[in-house]
Amino acid sequence: MVWGAFRAKAESDAARVEADRYFSSWSVRRKLMCALIPSVLLILVVAGYATNWFSARYLNQALQRTAQVQNLAQAREMEQVLDALRLSLLALSHETPDTGHLRAAIDRWNRHFPGMVRELAFVGASEADSLLLLQTAAGVQSVRREQFGVIKAGPIAPAQKLRGLRPGDVQFSDPAEAVYPPAIFPGQTEAQSYVLFRLLTPVPDGQGGVRGYLSLGLDARALRNILSLYNSSRSPLYAYPRTSEMRFSYFFDDQGWILFQSENFEEPDRTLSTESARLGMTGDYGLQDYGRAFRPLPSQESYWRMVVDVQGGRSGVNDMDLSADSADLLSPSHFLVYAPVRFMENPEKGPSIIGGIAYVDRSRLVDVAEFRHLDVMLIITLSGMGLVALIIVFLSRIITAPLHGLAADMRAMFEEKTLRPVRTSAGDLESGLLARAFNQLVESLRENQELLRRRDEEIHKVQLREKVPLGDECLHPHGDGLPEGDDSELIGQSQAMLALQSLIRKAAAAEADVLIVGETGTGKELTAGAIHRQSDRANGPFISINCGGLDENLLMDTLFGHVKGAFTEAKTDRKGAFLASDGGTLFLDEIGTATPAVQKALLRALSVRRLRPLGSDHESEFDVRVIAATNENLLDLVQRGEFRDDLYYRLKVIFIQMPPLRQRPEDIPILANHFLRELARATGRAETGLSRGALEKLLVHDWPGNVRELKNCITRALAFTEGDVLYAEDLHFDEEADGGDRINVIPVRQASPPDQAAASRKPRVAGKEFVLAGPFVPEAAQRSSVPLSGGPDQTRKPDGSARAASSEAFAEPPADVDPSPVDSAGVSSRRVRAALRLARENGAFSRLDYQRALGPGVSQRTAQYDLRALVKAGRLRKTGKGPSTRYLLP
Repeated sequence: MVWGAFRAKAESDAARVEADRYFSSWSVRRKLMCALIPSVLLILVVAGYATNWFSARYLNQALQRTAQVQNLAQAREMEQVLDALRLSLLALSHETPDTGHLRAAIDRWNRHFPGMVRELAFVGASEADSLLLLQTAAGVQSVRREQFGVIKAGPIAPAQKLRGLRPGDVQFSDPAEAVYPPAIFPGQTEAQSYVLFRLLTPVPDGQGGVRGYLSLGLDARALRNILSLYNSSRSPLYAYPRTSEMRFSYFFDDQGWILFQSENFEEPDRTLSTESARLGMTGDYGLQDYGRAFRPLPSQESYWRMVVDVQGGRSGVNDMDLSADSADLLSPSHFLVYAPVRFMENPEKGPSIIGGIAYVDRSRLVDVAEFRHLDVMLIITLSGMGLVALIIVFLSRIITAPLHGLAADMRAMFEEKTLRPVRTSAGDLESGLLARAFNQLVESLRENQELLRRRDEEIHKVQLREKVPLGDECLHPHGDGLPEGDDSELIGQSQAMLALQSLIRKAAAAEADVLIVGETGTGKELTAGAIHRQSDRANGPFISINCGGLDENLLMDTLFGHVKGAFTEAKTDRKGAFLASDGGTLFLDEIGTATPAVQKALLRALSVRRLRPLGSDHESEFDVRVIAATNENLLDLVQRGEFRDDLYYRLKVIFIQMPPLRQRPEDIPILANHFLRELARATGRAETGLSRGALEKLLVHDWPGNVRELKNCITRALAFTEGDVLYAEDLHFDEEADGGDRINVIPVRQASPPDQAAASRKPRVAGKEFVLAGPFVPEAAQRSSVPLSGGPDQTRKPDGSARAASSEAFAEPPADVDPSPVDSAGVSSRRVRAALRLARENGAFSRLDYQRALGPGVSQRTAQYDLRALVKAGRLRKTGKGPSTRYLLP
């Protein structure tokens, strides 16, 4: 057998050699060079490109951050200058506004802010009280009052129009180009023109009024020079020399008008301009009093994004809108940074945004770095390729020599058609190890492989027929979560089941509604029953409604009931499931199939905890815990509009996801052992075990039907086997079964009166049990129960007519109410006396004490009805919840 495998491999290799004759003639050295050199080249190119991309990105990021620091410094410097002038102007407003004080103020400002203050005026209530001083090259000159009217864009008219300014407020005006005619100043032949920003503030008269206004005119060129300073080598942030590429700053107001740009710092008197700032943009030119302003059109989106950010008080980085012909060769490296400029106009409102400063960097430093990087990578690539070729040629000679000898010897052995140790001299450690390992393998294969194969097959066959000791593996099938009972599908020791059992305990301790989601056969209804039995409502009814088994009208009637005469067949009142399960739990199965009308009615009932039966004029309150279950994805139904999202979140207070059986395979042996024992007790036969092969077959199955399919599979196998062990061939899954009937029947048993705990597990109405059996219910169970899951119970009279028996089951008061006279609480006087006597004699009593005192003729539901009515009437007082509920005198 071994020789056959080697021969097949040799023939396959010979076929490949014949098909690839050209490549098979290549030496190892040639293959290494053809494989490694392109690989190294590709690695170098990719590494070079990645390095270039990252270096350009981080270099550009570094430049942006440096530019942001400079831009913030410019904005901060302008804010400090304006704030200092504001504070000085406010201090001046508390002094007498005469020529001496105004001149002294201008002198102080000239010392601290040279060239900044151009004009200072006091505008009084009348023109006769007004003063105007102008800073010129010849010094501070006073303008006569009769000449105020010949000044274009002078300070008098704007100040006289001010309204609403209070002492302490300072208004920052828009730029204005003030023109002073030569006739104003003796000895001058040309008009004096200045672009000014004016700070205006009221001058109080000391009696709560305003004496006039101070107007401080700031030369826009001085503010422009702040920007120019930070773009020069004299900048406080200057760190290293930069080339003279296009880098500049410009100032724009809060409406998006570009007012001026930075210029050469060595030319402080240069005229204001916006030429560089508006390069590549189109827009509007000129404000009312300042013709050099420029505002781009709305199509310049990046610019207006910047203006919006500045209006919001944010700084940042923005990409410039560049035309195609101005794009960079390698990558766009143009950017601008911006920061808002704030001014304290009103101290109560805080600083306001008066404009912003943008810094534009059109340098090509990143492109230069990319070109340099490409040059370096080209040299590295060429050098690396040459070096790799030399290394391959040198090493291939040494490495491949022993391998050539070993290959030749093995080729000769294959030609001889026999297995034998190779005969070659090892030139290195690896070749020697390979030869010795091959020889040992050949010897071992020749002596033991066939024997081991046969032995393993026999051992495996025997193991598959052995009985698995499931009893030792299933000592605690219920884990540490739920007590053992008849919930056979809720047992297991896997993490998923332990988590489920923990969720059941926690959900039972709460009073909130529960949504259970899981596949068919995972035990959703059993989980709902376990929650009910462990909750404080365990003594109350547990009613199950299959929403998918009824049409809309029947489901509405089953849930909410009707009154006598509501429709033709309504011969008696019917309470409905909500009122019937009052004090207990209502389980709504297949909730995802509910129609929109049912969903709407459920939502309202769950929201207000009241309902109105069909045909009734009064709403009834109910105390019911609702547990809903579905095997569909309700969230998908909500997204498709097939299920109400408000009802979904109303039901999903506590959410339980049932784990499918395929996600907890460690529970399969436990469940199988449990079902085998359960079926053995039910059939009276000896316990049957599982073989290891059968257990392996169970473990590898996907179990689309989950625990129900597992139980059906074991039941079917046990029905057709006669031995005490189930083998793998005895197990047939649902898709393999030939006509095997799948019956899911829950027997109905009358609860004996002494077994109160057992009786409390099944809801009772008028002495009858509700059957929660699903689609297949025995005939006897149908005759002795009120099947809510199948709609209104239609029983036939002898004449063939139908009558609604469910309405009798839900009638109030209960069927076994004492016919003796009733008191004001609506309860029989005899039972009222018995309840009050219990309260006087025992101090406090339970529902079970009251039921025993009345005798066996009174059901649990009647006792609960009496006690609830007496508490509502004020005759008794209720304390505690669940099993600890007690009733005593008020």
